[in-house]
Amino acid sequence: MGQLNRVQKCYHCGAILQSEDPNKEGYITPNIFNQFPDGLLLCNDCYKNERFSNAPKEATFNQDYITLLEEIKRKNALVVYTIDLFSFEGSFISKITTLLDGVDVLVVANKKDLLPKEANDADLREYVAHRLRLIKLSVLDVVITSTGKMSYNIEEMYRKMLEHSNNRDIYFIGASISGKSALISELLKRYQNNTREMIVTHSFEGTSLRGFRIPLANGHYLFETPGTAIDNTMVGKLERRLQNVILPKKSIVAKKYVLTKGSFLMIGGLACLEMVEGPKTPIKLYAADTIDSKVKKGKVDKVFLSNLKKGSLKPNSENLVDMKDFDAYDIEVSEQGARDIGIAGLGWAALKGNNQVFRIYVPRGVYVYTTRSKVKDVK
Repeated sequence: MGQLNRVQKCYHCGAILQSEDPNKEGYITPNIFNQFPDGLLLCNDCYKNERFSNAPKEATFNQDYITLLEEIKRKNALVVYTIDLFSFEGSFISKITTLLDGVDVLVVANKKDLLPKEANDADLREYVAHRLRLIKLSVLDVVITSTGKMSYNIEEMYRKMLEHSNNRDIYFIGASISGKSALISELLKRYQNNTREMIVTHSFEGTSLRGFRIPLANGHYLFETPGTAIDNTMVGKLERRLQNVILPKKSIVAKKYVLTKGSFLMIGGLACLEMVEGPKTPIKLYAADTIDSKVKKGKVDKVFLSNLKKGSLKPNSENLVDMKDFDAYDIEVSEQGARDIGIAGLGWAALKGNNQVFRIYVPRGVYVYTTRSKVKDVK
């Protein structure tokens, strides 16, 4: 009787694995193929494309929003671009930045109340200005705000709006969790409508988008527009029951850890930050206090996966049960000084750059970034 040998296939795409020709389907590096003869293997293409993504994903938006921005530009209106200070890095969309070229933009950096108490306005304004320069968005000014019980700088925002609007219409834009509606509500609490017009629902011409039109005393209007998508953030990827769990309700306090080569920080059952190369590095994790976190050593695929299956780290998602459910990015921190590695919608890790290489695992499609530190408290 002839002998039957099992044919090894790529665990993701199903191609028959081979280590002879890198230009043919199913190619896998020979040492990987030989080292794990009975393992669940990915061909090189799938390993690169499915596990180690080339670039974080921008949030999506449609033609209707392009049409709206083109209308704003034609009207020469003032744009109030609302951003969420806790997690705004992934909400910028390059196409929107391009469409805002030549438009007067006032940036309102909201939710200061969620940041650590040591964060001050001057540092935050400098940080936001730096991020705006990186995406090449020219703005008139930046105002730091917060709403609710910790309402802050609403009067300053209103003064800047009137100063820069110069008797023009004003459009509030921003991601759907940036706090646009809360900011407008705070304005309406403070300033009476002295016109004979009512606040009405408004359909934006040539689109299916609807918002609110609020009359201003100078005969112009303030428009609240629909929020842009957050489908590249942790909030946009998780079940509704988890969305309120991962968003902080009060000023976040850093949790301190130390990473060494081969160790990793598990952030709930939602993300993992591994040190691949570099010296011993103190880490400060800024995230909601409802998120468990701990440092482990070993193989991420084994240890983190074990925690996912046991549900031992809270919160955990029923959609994140296998390492295939995660993207992975390698981040080289070649810059010296205080740096952040962030996960849109979840928080960030602050550290001092010293030629480290980190590998970060996040749910597929979630935006990750590295920048200079938002809060200047890394020791």
